[in-house]
Amino acid sequence: MEAFSIPRLDTEVGLIRADGAWDPLTVDIQFAELAMMSTDGWVDVTFWLSEQEHEGRVAAVVSAAKHYLLGQ
Repeated sequence: MEAFSIPRLDTEVGLIRADGAWDPLTVDIQFAELAMMSTDGWVDVTFWLSEQEHEGRVAAVVSAAKHYLLGQ
């Protein structure tokens, strides 16, 4: 697993900042921290990872992160 940090990721759910690790061979992503841009700056939304009601948001972030990481 390789560490990554994405400072600004445009997703379906908004502008996200993400840190974590990924495997470039399997494209498996594990997030350590997620933050979303709000009107007051970055807001921690790492709790999305542990709550089922945010499953769709996390899937959108995973998809955008994969596209970002594979495009580098």
